[in-house]
Amino acid sequence: DEVTVGITGNDPPQPVGVMRVIPRTPKEHFVYSLEVKRNWQETVDYEAPAKLPPLVTQNVIADALSVFAALGCRDVARADFRIRDGVPYFLEINPLPGLNPESGDLVFLARMLGISHAELVKQILDAALQRYEM
Repeated sequence: DEVTVGITGNDPPQPVGVMRVIPRTPKEHFVYSLEVKRNWQETVDYEAPAKLPPLVTQNVIADALSVFAALGCRDVARADFRIRDGVPYFLEINPLPGLNPESGDLVFLARMLGISHAELVKQILDAALQRYEM
């Protein structure tokens, strides 16, 4: 499984949730590439919240938050993982994830969890503003 974890905030950062990327055509070695993302309507389905065992969900969120902190991310990020045999393997973190209301993974995740695009942007902006109040 390939999953992405959205994160907003700073003190402490909070997970938005976990979204699973499901290829429409099963492949032994699926890669969620730029080409796939550009043609997402035909190539993948998204599932949020991701239907993973609770312990796997907890571990991938904990790992995402650890990576966010270790790399000094602020305000917002999207962390991508592969899950193999119940173990999350970190792929990358996007400290400036796309916020296009029509095609951004973080936006898709938020929308599926009932968070509007405007509310997501507000969460990010509020996190940034709070850093300057300190």
